[in-house]
Amino acid sequence: MKNILLILIYITFFSCESKNEVNDLNESIELPALRINNSFSQPYRILRTTISEANQFDQKYGNTDLTLGYVLRYYFYTAIDLDSDRSELISMDKSSFKLNITENPEELVIETINEIRKMTFGSSEFNSFIEKYFSKCIDISKIVNDCIAIEIYDPVCGCNGFTYTNSGYASCNGISDYKKGPCN
Repeated sequence: MKNILLILIYITFFSCESKNEVNDLNESIELPALRINNSFSQPYRILRTTISEANQFDQKYGNTDLTLGYVLRYYFYTAIDLDSDRSELISMDKSSFKLNITENPEELVIETINEIRKMTFGSSEFNSFIEKYFSKCIDISKIVNDCIAIEIYDPVCGCNGFTYTNSGYASCNGISDYKKGPCN
């Protein structure tokens, strides 16, 4: 009987310990995820960035009324850890993905979402988001994750409100309509 009691105490202690670790991590993040997925031990992704100001993520996401930060934090279950010494995405299974260091929040969010869309659960999150906001603009079946396109700068403005380096990159992102020149 004592052994069973000790085992129960041991299990309770360590289950509380792991919950506290997640809570401690959540408290240190300046922009917490707005939704969580309890299927994982870490119920959200973490974007670590060298960007230090939270208000930089208040820019509009393409031609939606949503902000960059809101899209990432709500639709893609991602907390944003500001003023980090590196740029990386930590998935819910705690795998780490190195991202380009940039002070441009739009570029960072696009790169982060492009990484998330390659993940098992991330791909369904991406598809749901595109269906909701860009179904007439992006053909999901034409998206190429590892795009190979000519490196010529001839910008085009996609129907989603984002500028692409050239029409080849727009096509790799499933963009069905674009105009010459950068988006304003």
